[in-house]
This record gives sequence, C-alpha cells and structure tokens, in this order.
Amino acid sequence: MPIPHHTPVKEVAAIFQDDLSLLTIPVDGVSGYEGVISRRELFSRHLARQYAMELYGKKEISLLMNTRAVTMTPDLDVSSALALLLANDPALDIDSFPILVDSHCIGIVHVAELMMAISKAQTGLLDTLETLSARIREEVDKARRIQQELLPPSTFTFKELVLDAQLINSSEISGDLYDYFVIDEHLLGVMVGDVSGHGVQSGMVATAAKAGLRLMLDLGAKTPGALLAGMNKAVMATASNALMMTAVVAVVDRAANTLTLANAGHNYPYIYQAAQRRVSMLDKTGGFPLGFEAGSAYAESVMAFCPGDRLLLYTDGIIEERCPCGEEFGYERLEDYMRSALNGPPEAFKRGLVKLVQDFSGSEHFEDDVTLLIVADETKG
Repeated sequence: MPIPHHTPVKEVAAIFQDDLSLLTIPVDGVSGYEGVISRRELFSRHLARQYAMELYGKKEISLLMNTRAVTMTPDLDVSSALALLLANDPALDIDSFPILVDSHCIGIVHVAELMMAISKAQTGLLDTLETLSARIREEVDKARRIQQELLPPSTFTFKELVLDAQLINSSEISGDLYDYFVIDEHLLGVMVGDVSGHGVQSGMVATAAKAGLRLMLDLGAKTPGALLAGMNKAVMATASNALMMTAVVAVVDRAANTLTLANAGHNYPYIYQAAQRRVSMLDKTGGFPLGFEAGSAYAESVMAFCPGDRLLLYTDGIIEERCPCGEEFGYERLEDYMRSALNGPPEAFKRGLVKLVQDFSGSEHFEDDVTLLIVADETKG
C-alpha cells in the first residue's frame, strides 16, 4: 500500500525492517502517486553512513524518494514489460517498479518475479537466448558481468585465517554463490550456496539470497542459523517455491578457536583437524533447503578450529562431474585428495583439486557450476 509523502523516514525504515520481503514502497501526495522509495536506496545509500538516521529520521520520506522511477501500466504483457524495462534500465539495476492507473499506484512488480514469469512461459530458455538478437546477447553478458562483480575477491586474510575461493560457471549465469564477511573483530563468516539448475532464473535467486544475507548482517545477525533464516525469507519471496537453494554458513571465532556451522540441505563440508591429523565430513547438522518452507529454523553445531586446521566448502558440481565412462568423481576421491594435499597454501589446494577433476572428466568444461571455498588457520607455533 502507498504511504503519504509526509511519512517520517524513521517510520519507513521500520516498515522495511518488519517485512524483509518488501523491496519498494510507493509514495502518494495530494494528487496521487509521486514516487517510490526502495529498500536498497534507503539503507545502502541514504542511511548507510553513521548518524544518517539522526539526520534523516524525522524528515519526510519525500526528501529521499525517487521521482523518476520506471513505471508501467497493467495492460502490458510480460514481454513488453521486459522490453520497456531494458530500454530504461539495461543493467537491471532496479529490483521493482510500480504499476499506475490514473496517477494512482495499484501495485508493485518485482523484477525477479517478472523474470520468473518469462522463464516459466518459455521452455529451454538458454536455447531461446541463443537465437535472439545481438542486443539480447549483450544484455545477458551484462547480467553475467554484474553477477561476477557481486562476488568478493577470491582471496582474503583475517587474523591469520587464509581464505581462497573460486566459482566456475557452466553457463552464462551461475546458480552457485559464495561469500565471506567480517562480523566483528573476532568473527569471520563464510557461505557457499547452490540454486537448483542454472541460468538466468537460478542467477536471480542466487542474487536474492545474497541480498538477504547482507540484509541480515546489516540488522546485526551473527550466527549461521540466523543468517540462513534470513536468506530463506529472501528466496521464498523471490522464487515463490519455483526453485530451491542449498547453502551452508560457517562462522569462525578467532577468540575462542571455534567453528560454528549451519546447513540448509547443502553438501556436507569437510574439516581437517591438524592436531588429530584427521579429515572429517561435517554431517551432524542439516535442514531444509532455502525456499522449501517459510519460517524454517537451522540448527547449529560447534567444534574446535585450531592452528593448522582447514575447512572445505563446495558445491555438487565437483562430486557429480563424470568421467567419459559415466562414473562420478564422488566423495571418496574428494576425501583422498584432501588427505594428500594438506600442505601448502589454500590457493594451491584449490588449483590442484580443480585440475584433478578436469583430468578425471577429460574436459576443462564442467557440466554444472562449481564452487570451492577453503579456510585455513595459518597461525604459527
């Protein structure tokens, strides 16, 4: 429902915080629709700086609203709506747009829902894209570049924790995702996820999941279970049960030398514990995939993470890659490699594993998206 243009910014922020699925709110003036305020613009641009809420909190939302947002009418079909959207926003920077009738907003359409509708209306979306014009090909390439730019750098160091990651696309747009984030001076979080299928539709869900993760971090969530619950809400709002996403989140506490893990239906991670010289599959904690059930809760497990230890997160593109005779790479080969490659930096571990799977399959191209993320405690002595 539209809000009056004189609504205080603080009240609008509370509306967004109470409904994590809400992306955009229309703003009405005396004569009807005046503009919109989006969650991303409000929190990432206007309220991101320290003391921003003190500055804007009591101001009218009309001060921050977007008066030049793309608008549409209800008589447009989804293909015409997409064409109009691309003409006005070729990079697909906006996440939603209002529907107007006689200067009154009657609804908000999420760009993700528009893309879902188009995807459902067509079979073999990627095959169809191959036959489209050069302009559409260019737009797909832009979407791929945007998605790649959403990934953090592949290497990172935090208090003698050394992290290395890689995402290998099997198609233009990936359904895989990885992320890492410093929560406070002692806590480092990591996440790997995998949307069912791959392509444009999966890429939209992966992007929504990342947005949900970052929103939960902005709201102060620190535990893997809470972060997965927030991601689940974002995937439910975006995919509407059409797609699901598996994900695993781990948080390393450098002060306590512990690792806390929660799993939403994802492939079980592996840990190497240097003191015991033991490689173990972390299969004690699991839950429903994201997008399966609203309100899902995710149990956590806690274990030691000490100097010399390593954590491996991955997607099923590794273990399900097949050799020419049809045999899968599988978990046993993954465990054998992990035991044989304990020395050296995480980057060498990652590069060696990718090469091993490529040699096994006889091809440099993977049939599915592949993501690897390794965290090593390189504390000396």
